[in-house]
Amino acid sequence: MSASDTGISSPVQYDTDAFARALQQLLGGEEEPPRTRILFHGGTREDRQQALATLTRHTTDSVHQFRVPSLLNEQRMQTQNALRKAFDHAAEESALLYFDAADALFTHSHMDTPDDPAESAVPTTAEYFFDRVVAYEGVVVIAFQKTAHVEWAAENVHLIVQFE
Repeated sequence: MSASDTGISSPVQYDTDAFARALQQLLGGEEEPPRTRILFHGGTREDRQQALATLTRHTTDSVHQFRVPSLLNEQRMQTQNALRKAFDHAAEESALLYFDAADALFTHSHMDTPDDPAESAVPTTAEYFFDRVVAYEGVVVIAFQKTAHVEWAAENVHLIVQFE
């Protein structure tokens, strides 16, 4: 499901009426929050934390927050295990998952990555991460700074929230 499938124009500016309407449309009216993916773009960490607090009023009190660089390891399998544990533990509690500084997914390299990408059938860290995001049953929020990363991820999210 893309942003256009939900009927929400994208992106919306944080802390505006459009932001409030988008949240109500996505998350309002259901006892259990639906499978929802939201992308935060830009802004300060404080602004993103405020927006996250607003989201919890619509979803759940249980939030699992991660800075993506802290989940990345030297070996690809270690990184995938750290990501798997983050998603699995949050699923046990039906928690909202928040991944800050997610740009690191695109710049991190593993020591065990083959020099020739054609030699590897294993998905990249970014692909593995987004497979887990799409499969997650609750609400996932991903924060990027770089516009190119937002554009790459846009088809996998329901709402893009722009910060100044």
